[in-house]
Amino acid sequence: MIADRFDLCGDLAAWPNPIEGRPVKWAEIDAGALAANAGAIAAHVGPDVAVMAMVKANGYGHGAVLAARCMVAGGARWLGVSSPEEAVQLRDAGIEAPMLIVGWSPPSAHRALIAASVDITVYDLAEVETLSVRARAAGRPARVHLKVDSGMSRLGAPLDQVHAILRAIRDAGPHLRLAGVFTHFADADAEDPAFTRYQHERFLPVVDAAGDVDPDVLVHCANSAAALRFPEMRHDLVRPGIALYGYAPPESAGVVPLRPALTFAACVTQVKTVRAGDTVGYGRTWTAERDTRLATVAAGYADGVHRTQSNRGHVLIGGVRCPIVGRVSMDMISVDVSAVDGIGPGDEAIVIGGRDTVHLGADEVGEAGGTVAYEVLCAVSARVPRILV
Repeated sequence: MIADRFDLCGDLAAWPNPIEGRPVKWAEIDAGALAANAGAIAAHVGPDVAVMAMVKANGYGHGAVLAARCMVAGGARWLGVSSPEEAVQLRDAGIEAPMLIVGWSPPSAHRALIAASVDITVYDLAEVETLSVRARAAGRPARVHLKVDSGMSRLGAPLDQVHAILRAIRDAGPHLRLAGVFTHFADADAEDPAFTRYQHERFLPVVDAAGDVDPDVLVHCANSAAALRFPEMRHDLVRPGIALYGYAPPESAGVVPLRPALTFAACVTQVKTVRAGDTVGYGRTWTAERDTRLATVAAGYADGVHRTQSNRGHVLIGGVRCPIVGRVSMDMISVDVSAVDGIGPGDEAIVIGGRDTVHLGADEVGEAGGTVAYEVLCAVSARVPRILV
């Protein structure tokens, strides 16, 4: 099993925990699933296209160091992060794979990133000029990827500034190397691909211009949805995120076999009966229509159970979907367990994930709370120990 190849990392907790026995809440991380998902995507895009595994946001809540190691073992050749701090964390853990920061890197971080062989995203002239000065002082070139705004209207160079930025990179001579050019799609998981195709068409002339600066420039634009759906958009690299953690975007479901890698669970701490007419939780937002058995579960919004799950979400107890009743508190939720027999303190309640054939996916949890699987996974907080399984 691939998990046997890894020591427990700084972003994981040991099992059993130092207190004795299992913790009152925990997230199990399936290392084999992470590696298998990376391998499935790598096989799907083919050997001529590299996978850049996005491990930002603490590996989408799974633990950045573990996720990075698993995905490289599974076939990812690159790693993508959002900030210098995330990049340094991986380098400090001994991870040597090529790495790109897809977000902003402040000038104060440039020298350390150059020394750590981390590629840096640029998107305006002032940034290019500053980075060139820093690279000259560091005595080695900085590898940069030009990010282009092709229609998302977020981070990226406006199309009418691209040629000036490319000239500045070229004129920086030995201090800057144009290692990549990329854009990001706003709507690649939509049923109608028209806007994604529009963005891609706007990006292609930039690719040609970047190739005039460096013929070996790496071209990338495909996130999970585009990598799975649109072969013509794969270019040299694809940048999957959510798919690596086991969740396919809606229009890509079933294209490759994926296994969710995180199970978030917590202990039942009390079971009791409330009478018809009793109210539950802050604000008294739920009233028992009949005598009802309730379980208190040791997970709340400080752990990653969104408050939007109040009176809407479910947990799994004994393989049964049990509704959350009343408001989600900071440390606890109340759950109607009238349909489950024989449970008590210490029994397991699954907030995300499942056992055997019964699952409560992050996508389903997100839908109940009016959000998406990405946010549900990333919200599992640092006080929830990650445990390698």
